Amino acid sequence: MSATELQQIELPFSQADKVQMLVDSNRHLEEENEALREEVAMMRRMLFGKKSEKLILEKIALEEPEGQDKATAELPATDQTKALSSAQPKRKRRLSATVTKEIEHLVIPDEVLQNPLAYTRLPESSDRVSRRLEYVPGHFELHIYRMPSFVKKGKRSKAGKDAPIYAAAPQGILPGSNMGASIIALALHNKYSLHLPLYRQIKELERIGLQGVSEGVLCNWVRAAADALEPVWKAQHELMLDAAALHIDETPIRCLKSDKTNGYMWAMSSADTGATLYYWQNSRSGEVLDHMLRHGMQKSGSVYEGAILSDGYGGYESWMKNLPVDQKPQWQVCWAHVRRKFVEASCSSNDPAWSRKMVELIRPLYDIERALRDSKAPPEEVKKKREEQSRPIVEEFFKELTKRNRDTQNPPRNKLKDAIDYAITRQQQLSSRLKNPYLPIDNN
Repeated sequence: MSATELQQIELPFSQADKVQMLVDSNRHLEEENEALREEVAMMRRMLFGKKSEKLILEKIALEEPEGQDKATAELPATDQTKALSSAQPKRKRRLSATVTKEIEHLVIPDEVLQNPLAYTRLPESSDRVSRRLEYVPGHFELHIYRMPSFVKKGKRSKAGKDAPIYAAAPQGILPGSNMGASIIALALHNKYSLHLPLYRQIKELERIGLQGVSEGVLCNWVRAAADALEPVWKAQHELMLDAAALHIDETPIRCLKSDKTNGYMWAMSSADTGATLYYWQNSRSGEVLDHMLRHGMQKSGSVYEGAILSDGYGGYESWMKNLPVDQKPQWQVCWAHVRRKFVEASCSSNDPAWSRKMVELIRPLYDIERALRDSKAPPEEVKKKREEQSRPIVEEFFKELTKRNRDTQNPPRNKLKDAIDYAITRQQQLSSRLKNPYLPIDNN
């Protein structure tokens, strides 16, 4: 059949049917186009939008513990520290360092310092020597601690020989290591302040003169520093529990050698001072909160008596359900999490105008808090202003959410529905701050 004959065939549709078919097809294309625009807008915002919602050179040879052996690694975590501190590491790694200065220290026993005339120093060949490598920005120094032996004049042992005395070498952070505290502090600074991976740290140490360091050695330094700082960490934890309000949050952190793929880094920060404590666990259950929020971090310790500010994660509620009524901390849910969900809905939901309206309804709450913070208002005034100005806004906000839920029959599960449900189910926790002047509005 030729093209001319095809054009002469008439379809069995009236003109009105043809128009209606075109209208329906156009409407379908418009709906599909709108859905694609929403998706593209969200992807652009995620990719490109704002993330906030607002010298004498000398080379010396050293030996360094490589790390814990296999037998120690298989011990429970609570027993590893004891095992490592009671036994010298078996494996040693040869290191070499280019030093610009050697500094010698004489370490004299206290008895000799108090009565020097009563003792005689033995020949230098009997001295004990300990070496410690220290880092001074840009170069290394070798500190040599010489511990002479002394014998008391006129005193003899049962065998008829002098009984020598000598001072102990200064204690280092890591047993069996030649590394001083300054070098271990450098590794911690590079890892946690500059976020340098271990292999980059090794290259930087080689550049400034320390050869032969491995990732195992660096991990050993970090573990030793953590053990040495644990008493300070515990003392800071006790101070944190004296704060009137605490910010708490957790984020997944990948752990290579763990029973689970991800662990969780919990952060606890004082709303008064901003002091922050980090706590890694392989769980985000209520058991971790029960450990963090008790004095002494023991089951027998008393529960934190202030208020906690967090996101809406259900672990907080489940933990507090198991506490006696008179021991439950006050719980405030972060308003920034609520606002964020409506911001996302305004970019991708089927009713962006209403979502933006909810965002604008939250805005005055932040304006009130900013004014109170800038004026350094006392707690009594903060409580009064929140009652007079913030409470009507909060009540209006939840009134709008409830009305929307009531007027919309079987709404689709989308970002707007998720935002509404998130806020309504946490209404009580979002209103806690109205009665507590020490609670901030969010975790930001």
